[in-house]
Amino acid sequence: MKKTIAIAAVMLLAAAVIYGVIRLEIGGPEQQLARAIEKEASKAREAGTAVYLKDHTDFAWDKAYVFGPYTDPQTINAAVGYHWTDRHLSYDDANKIIVFCNEGKVVRHIVYSGPMSNNLYDRPLRPEEAVIWP
Repeated sequence: MKKTIAIAAVMLLAAAVIYGVIRLEIGGPEQQLARAIEKEASKAREAGTAVYLKDHTDFAWDKAYVFGPYTDPQTINAAVGYHWTDRHLSYDDANKIIVFCNEGKVVRHIVYSGPMSNNLYDRPLRPEEAVIWP
């Protein structure tokens, strides 16, 4: 009986480690979305086209905010209209923070480090306006 419990515990631990490694490798939904948009922006740069964020999201959102690197939580909270975060989301000059909201609540955010030549920082964007021109 003790041997069976020990084998089950080892198997459970191994499964947890494998899950952790896979999770680190592919990332969570935020990392996957950021990588997909970065990949599309790289392709768009070569083709001279744009990337519409709405074409790469599989969740409902009605506004997107783009913040520059180092944007403080107070500025982000003021923009989205409520206290959402207490932490800085980016400490890298290359990063932008894209916050997606639906019906006044944050539904997802990503830290985006791909190309973005247009200035999207000045106001909330509706899905049809959230376009990256790399």
